[in-house]
Amino acid sequence: MTQPSSKRMVVSKAVKYGAIAGFIATWTISTAVAGSELELGLPIGTFYSIIGISLGLNGNMAAFLGFGLHILAGTILGAVIGTIAIRLSLRSMLNPRKGTLIGIGSGVAVWLILFLPITALLVQPTVNDIVILSAIESKRAVFSEDINQSIRNIALSAIVFHVVWGAIFGFITSSLIRTSSTQGSIWRGILEGKGRKENSIK
Repeated sequence: MTQPSSKRMVVSKAVKYGAIAGFIATWTISTAVAGSELELGLPIGTFYSIIGISLGLNGNMAAFLGFGLHILAGTILGAVIGTIAIRLSLRSMLNPRKGTLIGIGSGVAVWLILFLPITALLVQPTVNDIVILSAIESKRAVFSEDINQSIRNIALSAIVFHVVWGAIFGFITSSLIRTSSTQGSIWRGILEGKGRKENSIK
């Protein structure tokens, strides 16, 4: 039977590994977002500026706040999802392929449960503010329909970024767990406990 101290250590490591994987995955996706903005002919940081403007800021501060919140959210989500995944399906997370698939599923869930509602409830209602501030900063006419179209494009294309985020997150988390499992026995107690439970059910 796994000792309470071992359980706490497992949870602690799960939070740490998930946070590390979430941070790396989110930073990587931020680079991809910048590349997509260039491809669409948008200034780098447009996505983060929209987030910041939605929260009442403008100028560079809006972009910095948006970027910071994106990295923070990805790190926190990584810690939470990593902990849940490790506690519920440690055997799967020890397998890089299964861990990656779990990560992809988590990424799609984040897109559905968090990203789309935030876009609809927080970003869409502030389109007029975004239009005004964008026009002032760019010193050219900006139309609300253009902003709405950009938001729709971002919302739809974001599923690709979340899938990639999930794949990176799942693979890194799995790799960290596998490395740790070869260096200590804390995972073994959980695996043996789950094995006994499964056998007793059979």
